Amino acid sequence: MAGFMATTTRSPGAEEHEALDFDLLDDRVRALRRCSLFAHWPPERLTEAAVAVQVRRYARGAQVFAGNPQRREVFVVASGRIEVSRGTASGKRFARNIIGPGEILGLIRLLARVPLHYDYHAYDDSVLLHLPSDALMGSLDAEPILWRDLALLLCERHGENMRFLNDQALGTLEQRMAAALVELAGMHGLIEDGVMELGLRLPQEQLGAMLGVTRQSVNRVLRALEHRGTIGTDYNRIIIRDFSALCDVAARRG
Repeated sequence: MAGFMATTTRSPGAEEHEALDFDLLDDRVRALRRCSLFAHWPPERLTEAAVAVQVRRYARGAQVFAGNPQRREVFVVASGRIEVSRGTASGKRFARNIIGPGEILGLIRLLARVPLHYDYHAYDDSVLLHLPSDALMGSLDAEPILWRDLALLLCERHGENMRFLNDQALGTLEQRMAAALVELAGMHGLIEDGVMELGLRLPQEQLGAMLGVTRQSVNRVLRALEHRGTIGTDYNRIIIRDFSALCDVAARRG
């Protein structure tokens, strides 16, 4: 298969994350270190953050910040996955992404007045490391060079969001579907014997919520990609058979 080596790999958050005991300070430090924001922090600052962390466990489907949606905390996904989404009173739902271990979310909550844009729900049973915004700000102010890591992370996410908006405005449904699968593969893909499988449940309804279309439209596009040998499907599972071809579709415009 083009684009992959015939080896077995695991997405972040498989066995290595399950081996950690997040109630132990040293393991919380290790879990934070796996997050790009904290990857280069000096040990004393990282330990400060780990001390301030609150470990919270969420069953599949549970909402993060359900009791206090205005809570000023960021959180790192230590294990499991979190869906970033937004819904309406009429039941319409848009899912922006499914985020796995090692990622930090809620950075908008560093602002004194939080403009809420998304909700967070546990896509699987998950463990999150909640860090109060004031504690994170204190560490950044104590060592201002660390603001650079935050600025670079926010620039990267801004670029991702601009690409997403561009795809939404200009891309065909097939192109947007391919782009979504490429993005999910980068975060959750499992490669075994040269074949990549998205290592998460992905019902067609979920893809529809991510793309803003019906399940029927999702099914039509998946069948077309499957017919060309680009992907395979098997009951809420998607196998990517030709990653290079999928990337080519994702790069098209119009």
